[in-house]
Order: sequence, then structure tokens, then C-alpha cells
Amino acid sequence: MSLSTLPKLKVLISGAGIAGPCLAYWLARTRLNTSITVLERSPVPRPTGQAIEIRGPAIEVIKRMKLEEAVRSRTTTEEGTRFLSSSGKTIAEFGLGDAFTAEYEILRADLCGLFLEATESLKNVEYIYGDHVTSLQQTERSVVVSFAGGAKQDFDLVVGADGATSKIRSLILDEEARKDSYKLIGQYVAYFSIPRQPSDTKHWYWYNAPKGLGLMTRPHRNPSTIGAYALCTLPAHGQRDPAFEEAMDQGTDAQKRIWHKYLDNLGWEAKRILNGMDQADDFYMSRAAQVKLPKWTNGRAVLLGDAAFATFGIGTTLAIHSAYVLAGELSKIQSTSDIPKALGRYEEVFRSIHAKFQDLPPGFPQFAFPQTAWGLGLRDSALWLASKTKAYKLLPTESEENSKLTEYDWVSV
Repeated sequence: MSLSTLPKLKVLISGAGIAGPCLAYWLARTRLNTSITVLERSPVPRPTGQAIEIRGPAIEVIKRMKLEEAVRSRTTTEEGTRFLSSSGKTIAEFGLGDAFTAEYEILRADLCGLFLEATESLKNVEYIYGDHVTSLQQTERSVVVSFAGGAKQDFDLVVGADGATSKIRSLILDEEARKDSYKLIGQYVAYFSIPRQPSDTKHWYWYNAPKGLGLMTRPHRNPSTIGAYALCTLPAHGQRDPAFEEAMDQGTDAQKRIWHKYLDNLGWEAKRILNGMDQADDFYMSRAAQVKLPKWTNGRAVLLGDAAFATFGIGTTLAIHSAYVLAGELSKIQSTSDIPKALGRYEEVFRSIHAKFQDLPPGFPQFAFPQTAWGLGLRDSALWLASKTKAYKLLPTESEENSKLTEYDWVSV
């Protein structure tokens, strides 16, 4: 079949994080005559982000993208996780590949950079920064898209891949479908880099105090910095802290001040971490949340990755896997009129996969970040027992069969 007889597919992807560029890559590997625009609200690729992990079938996707070696060369070098007592001594330790530190642990910015490099040189993929969608109008044959920059274009397909706080979600799904879909889990987190010291090891250090407060450090591949995390966990899901909410409305300086108020006297390396935070130029703060929607598709538009199903701890894996499946189901179309059915197949296939991971572990994150000294002692005892007995290795894991990828008809790029 010649290129001129192949179905033409003009696609807009909103979001140049993980899911969007990964989808662009796999769409470019279909037999379709694709024209793909990846739109990013930020004026430049985002250079920041926390350590993320790649597990299960997403590892196989990375291998098929011929990126495994590049990912391994950019891992954070983390060797394991150490939980600390109030005095800063290790009370429980878990090694690489155990319950906490994954074999493929990489900074978000590094993984985004690899996906960008894999796609930006493709002739049928274009990246546009500093713009965003303001309206969508669907017809039987296309989606008419208006942009903040003033342009208006028709697309065969629009994909929302702009994260858990997605702006395009409200343009794709109606209010009823979106009702109560953004579910706070009662935690505020700040991410930033601080200078590395000679005494720092290649471990994830996890330090807690009562009232749900915590500090963490994690290694970077970069020998001059480490990642630092500040956390405040509320007693229950859905709760908000008025002081944090006000600070998040006021900007970075106010956010750093509120973290000082909560953590200045916390102990361990609080002084060093907060001093580093004051100088950090990559500070970022967010509310921890899940996204749960009754549907991900609407006609010729679809949500992907965190915009559709933000899932704590395994979001990156699901974003990569879902991009592969969406592109695969679209690869089967015979004409653009088949797009809504292809999106329906994607949702049917991937909901069965996502259903296994959509719920948080019982009591998380509140049990992991207790409010009282008694609760913290109980958690520490459970961690100590788990680390000594390795009992967590007896828990059921995803079977090898469920980790296999669906096979689709791909072409070389």
C-alpha cells in the first residue's frame, strides 16, 4: 500500500511530558500517514522533576524504543532505601529492586529528555512551546481547535496528556464526567535540589516526625547535587491545610516560607535541607492527588496518562504503557471515521490494566506519615520487621503474563 492510500491522521497532543512524546513516537511507528503536533504550555522543556520509576510492561516499551541503555545510563544511581529514627539512625533498610527503589529509577526531566530526543527529529512530529488550547469543537469529521496564540486548526484527533491538573480535561469531558475526579489524598510535597556533601550515600533517606511531617533525600546521577523532598501529610484523604493553600496561591517565596514554619525544628538534616531549598532554582510544590474518571474518551478526543488516571507510585509506568496501547489501537483504523471506535477499544483494553493499580495501598499515605509519636513507633516497628524478615517478598506481584505487551503492527522510524 502506498503512502498516498494510507489513512491520514492529523493529531494534536497537549502535553510534552512523558505520555505525550511517548505517544508521538508510537504513532509515528504506525502504518498511518501521520502528522503529529505536540503542544506544551511551558515556553521551554521543563528541566525539573522528582525521581520516578519504570516498572513492569513499561520496561518492555522502553526496550522496544531502543532506549533501555540510555535510561540505564541516566538512572539516579540509587542503591536502596533507608528509614531513619528521630535521632537519624537507620531503623529499616530495603535494597535495589525491593519495595521502594526500583531497578529503573530516573529523574523525570531525564526521561522526558530521552523521549524528546527520540521524537523531535522525526519529520512528522512537531513541538510547539508557549501555547495552549482554549476551545475544542467536535464535528463528525474533525475537531476544531482554538489556541491561546490566536490560531485555529482542524485535527482528526486530540489527546490530552497534560498531567493530573490537566487544563484540557474540561474541554474534552463534560462537568458530570469530571465531577469529583480530582481526589486529594491529604499530602503536600515540595521537590528541589541541594548541594551534595561527601557524607551523602546513594540511598533514599526517609525521615519522619509527628503531625505527618517528613524530609527525604535521594541521590542524583549529577555528582554535585541530591534531590530533597519536604512533606506534610494531613490526617485523612480530601483534607486541605489552609496555610499551604494560601502559600500555593501566592507563589514560590510564600511556599518556601511556609515550609520553614513547619519544618525548621524538625531534626535530622532539616537545617541543611531548608537552607538548600532557599537557594534552589528548581523548587516545585504540589498537592498529592489521584485522578479517577468514569470515561477517558469523547468522540475524537481522549485523555492519556496522569490527565486520565493519575495513580500514586506507578503513574510513569501507566503513562508509558497507555501511550503504547493507544497508538496500537489507532494503528488498526482504515479511515479517520474509525477513530472513535479505536479510542473505545483503547479504553476497554487499558481500563482492565489500570484497574489493578487504581487503588492506593490501605492507609496510604497516612500510615506512612503518622500524626502521632505512637503511630510513628508503630510504623517503624512494621518497617523493621519487614526489612528483617523480607515478608514483603511473599506478597503477590503482577504475573509475567500480565506484564506482556499487546502486539501491534509497527514500522521502523
